[in-house]
Amino acid sequence: MDTLLKGTPVRLSDRVLRVTQDNPGMFTGPGTNTWVIGGDDGPAFVLDPGEEDDAHFEAVLAAVGDREVAAVLISHTHRDHWPLAPRLAEHAGCQIFAFSEQPPFTAGRRLEDNERLFADGATLVALHTPGHASDHLCFLLEEERAVFTADLVMGWSTSIIAPPDGNLNQYMASLERLLELGQDGGIDILHPGHGESIKPPLDRIREIRSHRQQRTDQALEAIAAGVATIPEMVERIYADIDPKLHGPAAFSLRAHLDALVEEGKVVEDQPGRYERAV
Repeated sequence: MDTLLKGTPVRLSDRVLRVTQDNPGMFTGPGTNTWVIGGDDGPAFVLDPGEEDDAHFEAVLAAVGDREVAAVLISHTHRDHWPLAPRLAEHAGCQIFAFSEQPPFTAGRRLEDNERLFADGATLVALHTPGHASDHLCFLLEEERAVFTADLVMGWSTSIIAPPDGNLNQYMASLERLLELGQDGGIDILHPGHGESIKPPLDRIREIRSHRQQRTDQALEAIAAGVATIPEMVERIYADIDPKLHGPAAFSLRAHLDALVEEGKVVEDQPGRYERAV
């Protein structure tokens, strides 16, 4: 059974172990999921080792066991995913792979979109899926038709898209990429960066896509009603959520408005004020 246990390796398949870090929060949910990917005998990948923490470091080492670490992989450079990576890579004698470097994060090697990586019994394909972050990667485990979605798709929450690095149009395109990949049984399960694994996978992706479109429609309706600023729109659109979440909601709403401006449907007639394009 898929159960989130903090600091304890949970085997999800012959090639996949999950270790959930004890760092719960508004943006991390129950905690950051670290993934050990590969067979029991040969080299394995460690994906998203999480925040710097002695207990989690020891838990990840326990999950790796006697295996060689082929590389430490980073899905993106938000700080709940990577700070433990340098210590782990130094201990294991391996490199850190990521799509880009965002100081203070540095990588030993940068990954290309569609690049294939090999460990014992595991073939990973790096998929550049920007939107939540410009450097965001998902990883397809070909042997199990499983996608490690990091913060692109989660079951417990939708992702924060915070401009300028976050971009809603890119995010929606990344969702479409997964939907296309999942056609005709191409994906069986999603392993997110936070929360439980997701099965069946495509229903959740479509649900998130629909939710984002609903928020975009609500923003257009608010502007049509003369609600011109983000704080006013947040009060109107997010009236049913805890006011403590209105700050993150404002970031997300800004992403929706930026997308509408990119599409020529809305103009920012003066800083922080929006109206429908003529």
